[in-house]
Amino acid sequence: MKPVNALLFAAAAAMLGTMVAPLSADAADKVFALVPKNMNNPFFDQARDGCMKAAEEIGGIECYYIGPGEHGGGDEQFQMVQDLIAKGVDGLAVSVSNAPAIAKAAAAAKEAGIPVVTWDSDLLPRDQALRATYIGTVNTEIGKEIGKRLIALKPDGGTYCIQSGGPAAVNMNERMKGMLDTLPADKWTQVAGCPLYNNDDFPLSIVQMTDILAKYPDLDAMLNAGGAPQMLPEAYRQLTSRYEDRIKSGELVLLFVETMDVQMGFLKDGLSHGQVGQRPYEMGYRAIYTLNDVVSGKTVPDPITVGLDVCTPETADSCKTK
Repeated sequence: MKPVNALLFAAAAAMLGTMVAPLSADAADKVFALVPKNMNNPFFDQARDGCMKAAEEIGGIECYYIGPGEHGGGDEQFQMVQDLIAKGVDGLAVSVSNAPAIAKAAAAAKEAGIPVVTWDSDLLPRDQALRATYIGTVNTEIGKEIGKRLIALKPDGGTYCIQSGGPAAVNMNERMKGMLDTLPADKWTQVAGCPLYNNDDFPLSIVQMTDILAKYPDLDAMLNAGGAPQMLPEAYRQLTSRYEDRIKSGELVLLFVETMDVQMGFLKDGLSHGQVGQRPYEMGYRAIYTLNDVVSGKTVPDPITVGLDVCTPETADSCKTK
């Protein structure tokens, strides 16, 4: 293991103002850092839990979970990854916010002999040789499932708006591509001003959704490449209550990514017409096993894919996998 000073990690975390899982008092043989896009999202909480479970099973492994406390364009995540490299962690697993920036950090990690895997969101194709593998879903397939669900509900087409996270997030862009490739251009038109980018800012996502629905009262569909508006349950319920008749009649279709418990509640209540879920617990779990394989000299497949859960109101009680 490279020298890792727990006090330095704690000080760095305190300076960055984040809440992180502390390093154990008795040093582990290896320290692997799991870096989410932010730490205020239950999606990433599940990945953390998978990471901790894998570390416990392997033994002698520290899952060090650290990331920006809030949303952002990726600058804080980039700095954190740089700091982790400087402190000599044994491996990095990063959900990439800003692909070009993290590519620079991955190059520095490679030079320092620190393996990098990506999960949930990958580097750009030109930079993927800098990491050992990507662990997650095929993000274009997520977008395709959203598109297919919309076509099934409204085969005659109409108008729609896509809401996404960060404009530099590869996973979000791939999901949008999947939607656009699936929706027939002769039947479906995206309204002016869309796509919307909320940068994983939950309050902003509600404001954007509120504004676009007010601007286009006859909008046929709101497609979300993530689940940001649903992460503020009271605000989401308040917003959708204004359009409850249109939503429940199917005039206004709402489709989202992820299947967190709160989101499944909206699906069951008729305030969503579909949820396409990833498996974040498995991503965090497999990230640690994969890094351990890499540092042990083993060859790992690229990519390592986890499945999708496609949930509708009719299948809400049986569709979700941990």
